[in-house]
Amino acid sequence: MLAHFIDSKSFQCGYFDDRMSLFEEYLLEDISEIEFDYLLAHGMRHFGDYYFRPRCKNCYRCIPIRVRVPDFKITRSQKRALKACKEVSVRIGPPEFSEEKFVLYLEHKKRFQSLVDDVEDQKNFRMSFYSKSAFGIEFEYYVDGQLAGIALGDITQNAFSAIYTFYSSTAEKISLGTFSVIRQLQFCLEHKIKYFYLGYYISENKSLMYKASFRPNEVYLDGIWRPFRNSKGDKLVADTQLAWKNSEFLVRAAPKID
Repeated sequence: MLAHFIDSKSFQCGYFDDRMSLFEEYLLEDISEIEFDYLLAHGMRHFGDYYFRPRCKNCYRCIPIRVRVPDFKITRSQKRALKACKEVSVRIGPPEFSEEKFVLYLEHKKRFQSLVDDVEDQKNFRMSFYSKSAFGIEFEYYVDGQLAGIALGDITQNAFSAIYTFYSSTAEKISLGTFSVIRQLQFCLEHKIKYFYLGYYISENKSLMYKASFRPNEVYLDGIWRPFRNSKGDKLVADTQLAWKNSEFLVRAAPKID
């Protein structure tokens, strides 16, 4: 693995108006599958070659969350989403860029102003979601033969990491977002994958709370993965205890030489 340390700067938090965010950031290349699994297991996310995880100074609310796939139990509401999307056709394969997908992404982003990303143009869109990756996978969702949604992720022998999902306003009405996660979990079950990574969970944020509904799940606290909600939905860790203070460094900047 080739790692390039980024000297990070604080910026306005996308989840809390009164807070600043700070990331531990890298450009990583030539990552092996073992290394990629390690990064996921230690709270790292990525867009293309850009990898990051929170290192905020006064807030520790972004918590990595993952589902234990072999034990996954679907809920009643999730079954309703499957039923609502029974006419949706799914195509699975390596990520492939198209102008149609970029337009769909822009439409999706306009409806969800709270989305935190800095992908504003086609070049950044391609670099973030359609750069070459040994682990990339794409789920395409079609309604009446028309592209209605896209889910991008990464897959290894042991893990699946959901990167980004976007869909049309029509698909929103049939709970395509929930259907997409369920369909990816079904894929993981079919391929005997152990963990499904959902990114970061914030208990106070409505746009991220849904992640805890896929269970049983675990959260990354104090350097270990701890059971969070069991298959019945019982909380095994109180929201007040959900704090991840990232004190690790994947790579440190080289000391300056005078």
